[in-house]
Amino acid sequence: MSQRSLYDKILLVIKGLAMGVANKIPGVSGGIVAVVTGFYEEFLYSLKRLNFKAFRLLINGRFSHFIQYTNARFLLLITLGILISYFTVSNLLDLALLHFEKHVKGLFFGMVMVSAILLIRDFKHWNFKYISFCAIGLIVGLLITFLDPAPENRDLLFVFFCGAISIIGMTLPGLSGSFLLILLGNYALLLVDSVNALGEFTVRLIAGDETFRVLFAQYGELLTILAVFIVGSISGLIVISNVLHYILTRYESKLRALIIGFIIGSLPILWPWSKFYLIGDSNITILSTNTVDETSFFSLLWIGIGGLIVVALDLYDRKKQ
Repeated sequence: MSQRSLYDKILLVIKGLAMGVANKIPGVSGGIVAVVTGFYEEFLYSLKRLNFKAFRLLINGRFSHFIQYTNARFLLLITLGILISYFTVSNLLDLALLHFEKHVKGLFFGMVMVSAILLIRDFKHWNFKYISFCAIGLIVGLLITFLDPAPENRDLLFVFFCGAISIIGMTLPGLSGSFLLILLGNYALLLVDSVNALGEFTVRLIAGDETFRVLFAQYGELLTILAVFIVGSISGLIVISNVLHYILTRYESKLRALIIGFIIGSLPILWPWSKFYLIGDSNITILSTNTVDETSFFSLLWIGIGGLIVVALDLYDRKKQ
């Protein structure tokens, strides 16, 4: 990979931050951010390199070769942005969802809708075969949207499975990892309670409120759950990215048509006046928001703003090319 300037590195961190925010929103896929901002293929390529050869380079102390082989600098910058989002922006996002649900949904609906339109525009192989693949993606996306969520499950093996499955949203645009966690019943446990527990544990430990042992006795269960979830996510990320990279290199057009269908199928979740799963006191509450009220104008405005953001990113990317 070519050497990146400081500006490009900062931009990658910001893209990672946007990816982390998208992963937190039910109905939005972090992979959409990767596609729209132009680093999806490099992301998959880099993850594919996290294999046994990379592991051998690492344990043999050949760090410079490991960094070059895995494109580690790129992955670290994206990961840094994602981590920053989880402990900063995502907390604000929780508050925004709680108090301005329709506006947040409107913003992301506009972004996802225009992203789908741009992907349709850029796809040059439309015929019956590829329309069929797009329709399959659309149907699967809609079926997932209307499933009922399961109850919370703290079994560590199931938590590992949740991590492996939820990471799909980062690698397969259109399938929302956070929405999959809602369906599995563990969204609040893994993306709200556990993350908040880690933040509180860290702050109190640094402040010297209690000893490590006392704090771990208080937060240990949630920290263990978070650790298992992270291990599951990393495992799933490596496996799924390798599968997708294999498919992308052999069936690129079919996969892209399928992804467009997934993205379109995710739109009903984000429609501001649809049924939505909202965070409230660490529980998932199903709200029916079918009525149009005085906030409707602003929701429509946020749809427009979301669309304009994606158009601006697309124009910037084309100008850069």
